[in-house]
Amino acid sequence: MKNIKMIAALLLIVLVFISCTSEKDKLTVVSVSSINGNIFPVLKDSVNYGGISLMSSKIKEITGEKGIRDIIGNSNFIYGTREAYFTTGKSVIDLMNLLNFSCLIVGHREFYFGFKELENLSEAADFPFISANLVSRDSSRIEFIKPYVILKDGKSAVIGISTGKIIKANLEKDVSSVMVIDPADAVSVYIQELKDKGIKNIIVAGDFDCGESSGSNLTHSEIDRLFSLNDISLFLTTTERNITCSLAGKKPVQNCGINGSEMVSFIISGNKISGIKLHKINSDVVSPDPEISSKMADISNVIESITGKVLGTSTDDIYHAQGDIYNSETPLGSLISDIMRDYTGTEIFLMNSGKVRNGFEKGPVTLGDLYNIMPYEGNLVAVKMTGEQIIPVLEGSCALRMSKSFLQVSGISFTFDSSKKAGERIIKESIKVNGKPLDKNRVYSVSLTDYIFQGGDSYGEFRDMGLELEKTHQKQMREIIKDYIISKGSLKRGTNNRIKDVSKL
Repeated sequence: MKNIKMIAALLLIVLVFISCTSEKDKLTVVSVSSINGNIFPVLKDSVNYGGISLMSSKIKEITGEKGIRDIIGNSNFIYGTREAYFTTGKSVIDLMNLLNFSCLIVGHREFYFGFKELENLSEAADFPFISANLVSRDSSRIEFIKPYVILKDGKSAVIGISTGKIIKANLEKDVSSVMVIDPADAVSVYIQELKDKGIKNIIVAGDFDCGESSGSNLTHSEIDRLFSLNDISLFLTTTERNITCSLAGKKPVQNCGINGSEMVSFIISGNKISGIKLHKINSDVVSPDPEISSKMADISNVIESITGKVLGTSTDDIYHAQGDIYNSETPLGSLISDIMRDYTGTEIFLMNSGKVRNGFEKGPVTLGDLYNIMPYEGNLVAVKMTGEQIIPVLEGSCALRMSKSFLQVSGISFTFDSSKKAGERIIKESIKVNGKPLDKNRVYSVSLTDYIFQGGDSYGEFRDMGLELEKTHQKQMREIIKDYIISKGSLKRGTNNRIKDVSKL
């Protein structure tokens, strides 16, 4: 009997040891995709979505207060809100440090403050910025960007990949020293390097979709080659929720909603990945983390002090249509179009109405007001267009869209008839450029937002015509408006006699 008791005690000790060892070896990994600067929650229908405080509580709930964990920031974190903008991304990095993030995959928005500022932010971060296929123009590694990070279990690693959108979506001055090489080629090199180091689980993360024919930030060929690589345990992508991942059956793929609304978690134990789960992050399912509330309050106070700076005065209420319905020129649309045409020095300027989101009220104009009317930066480009090529662009604005895509213009005027069928609404003889009838054969200098030149808001005409880019201006639209207000001291309404709908006369 004594021997039986002794054996039972020994078995209990062994079981406890195995249990403790197993728990110690278990690593919980959490991945968050593209918060786009949303460190504060977004309120919708009385529910708060995302934000660092809710995110922190959810991570603690998933991993436990003392659980071993790694947190992956999957692309596009440091830009997209006024909190990020007015602290040049520093507020985002500080909070990522507070939550002990393990890495940040470099997306296109990471360059919106410029290369030097990104380097400065990497120095402020307690975690590495990673991308295997983002290199210097001479093909050497960028010193402050690592190709991968080895996780806390010492047996798993995350390889980051960037996409060509880094080059396409940024000003030349901000990305002139870097280039994006083929992701499959880069990843294959580092897979071998990691295997040589004894790494068993390799995760590839980046800002791309996983549909072979989707509008991914990677080309069809790049996606196909990347998903053909062996020895990858899991892909973490930013596939839109309404897009089917056609490659999910070929490789293990996981994604989650952007802006901090969701996160994905999984367990790594015994050299295997398991327990993949998707988690909602909103005030219906989790409460704010009181441990970081004071830090959030400090950031809020800093932002309020910055955004309250007065730039000048508006002598009028200068409104812009709200919501998604735009079917006419607006006082603010005309004013901004005039400012941009004057800055670019072209004969014509075109801007999608959705670029502007609010209007100016009569009285002092603050930095916060300026951000509210144009929360998204805009690059300006210039092209050469014949009069004949301009007509279908105007037709598209007045016929096919009648929404945020409706054009606000400067230097050109015209009349249309919204009662006619699409494609036949522009009254061609009414089109004038700076007071003179449009000459179909003449070449005009045209400046416009890069967004619509690249095909945004369904403007495929520029691509279909094969127009070549003449120039990309190296100052963002918000900065141009800011400089204009400071130099003039005041804002006045733009004149509204450029676009007329005869069906409403």
